Amino acid sequence: MRVTLLALFVLAAGCASVPGVGEAPPTGDLARGLPTFEAPETSDPTHPAKLEPTGDLTLRQALALALLHNPQLEAHAWQMRASEAAILQSHLSPNPVLGLRVENFGGDDALREFDGAVSTLRISQAIELGDKRLRRTQLARRLHTLATWDYEAERLTVIAQTGHRYIDVLAAQHEVDLAAQALTVAEGLHAIIKQRADEGVTPTAELNKALVQVTARRIDLETQRRQLAALRQQLSALWDSSTASFRRVDGALFDVPPLPAPSAMVERIEHNPDLARWPVEIAARQAAVELADTGRIPNLTLGAGVRQFNATDDHALVFEMALPLPLTNRNQGARRQARYDLHKARALERHMRASAHATLNEMIQTLRAQHYAATTLRDQGVPAAQAAFDAARKAFAQGVTDYIDVLDAERTLIATQYDQVSALAALHKTLISIEAFLGTDLSPEPEAMGDDIGPASNTQRPE
Repeated sequence: MRVTLLALFVLAAGCASVPGVGEAPPTGDLARGLPTFEAPETSDPTHPAKLEPTGDLTLRQALALALLHNPQLEAHAWQMRASEAAILQSHLSPNPVLGLRVENFGGDDALREFDGAVSTLRISQAIELGDKRLRRTQLARRLHTLATWDYEAERLTVIAQTGHRYIDVLAAQHEVDLAAQALTVAEGLHAIIKQRADEGVTPTAELNKALVQVTARRIDLETQRRQLAALRQQLSALWDSSTASFRRVDGALFDVPPLPAPSAMVERIEHNPDLARWPVEIAARQAAVELADTGRIPNLTLGAGVRQFNATDDHALVFEMALPLPLTNRNQGARRQARYDLHKARALERHMRASAHATLNEMIQTLRAQHYAATTLRDQGVPAAQAAFDAARKAFAQGVTDYIDVLDAERTLIATQYDQVSALAALHKTLISIEAFLGTDLSPEPEAMGDDIGPASNTQRPE
C-alpha cells in the first residue's frame, strides 16, 4: 500500500497543465481582410474548397486564391502548428521508471532456483532542478513566435508574387492588344501600297517591304499571345492550379498612381517582418542561454519500492536517491555556444536594420524614376509618337512622302507604346514590392490627393 501511494505521488508530480502558445505578434494591415489558410489542430489536413475563376479576375480575387491555396504558405502554417506542439512537449516532465530486480537465484544449495531470491520492485522519478522545464518552455514559446513571424513574411511574399504576376499578365494583355493594333495598321498600309502598285504609282519593292512588315507584326502578335499564356499559367500556379481558367485579368494599368511620401514609407519600415522579428529573435537566443545555464545543474532521481526475501518470506521497503556529480561536464560547451549565438543575433540585427533601410531607399529611388518615366511617356512620348505617325501616314496617303517615312514613324510609335506598358508595369510592381516590404497599404486617402498629380489610381492593389 505504501509503495502504491508513493507511485501515485510520483506520477502526479510529473503531470501539469498544458501551457498556452501566447499571442501572435502584431502584423501589418496589408490584405488583412482576406482569409488565409489555417492549419487545423488535428493532424488531418482539411483544405478549403477551391473555386477556379472563369470570368474576369480581379487582383483581390487572385490574392484570396493565393492566400488560401498557396502550398508554401500552407507549409508555414503547419510549421506554426509544429511549434505549438513543441511548446506542449517542452512542458512535460520525464516519465517515471518502473523497475524489477531479482537477485540471488539460480545458484547452489540454498540459492538454487528461486528459493533464496531477493526481488525488488521499484519506481523512480527524475526531478529536473534549476527550472529546466520553465526555461525549456520559454524557449519553445519564443520559437513559436518566430514561426509566426516567418508565416507573416511568407504571407507578404505570396502577396508580392501574386501582385507581380498579376501585373505581368495585365501588361501582357495590353501588349497583345498593341501587337494586334500594329498588325491592323500594317495590313492597312499594305492594302494602300498594293492599290498603288496595281495602279503603277508605287514600285513593287515598296509592296514587298509592306508585306515584310505584315509578316513581322503577325509573328510579334503570336509571340505576345504565347507569352501571355505562359504568364497566365504562372499566376495560376500561385494558388496550386495547373490551368488558367480565368478569361482576363481586370485592372487599370494606364492609371499612374501618386507617389507616397518617402517619410511615410520610412516611418512604416518597422512593420517589415525581417525587422520586427528581431526582438523576439534576441529573446529566443537569451532563452537558449538561460536553458543552457540550467544544464550545469544535475537532475535528482528519487526512487522507492518494496523488496521480497523468498528465503524468509519477509518484505522490506527500499528508498534510493541519485545525483550525478558535475565534475567534468558542467555543460560548458553548450553554455558558451548559446552566448556566442546571442552575440551573433545582435550583430545580425544591426546588419538587417541597415540593410532594410538601404533596400527601402533603393526601392524609393527606383519608384520615383519609374514614376517619372511613366508620366513622361504618357504626357509626351506616346502623344508625340502618335502625332508623328498620323502625320506621316496622312502625308503618305496624299503622295507627299515615301513609305520608309511611314515605316520609321510606325516603328517609333510601337516601340514607345511598348515602353509605356513596360514602364507602367514596373511602376505598379515596385509599388507592390514596397507595400509587401513594409507590410502595409500605401494607397492615399482620396481627400489627401491633390489635383496636380492626376486622377486617382484604379489599379487594384492589395487591400
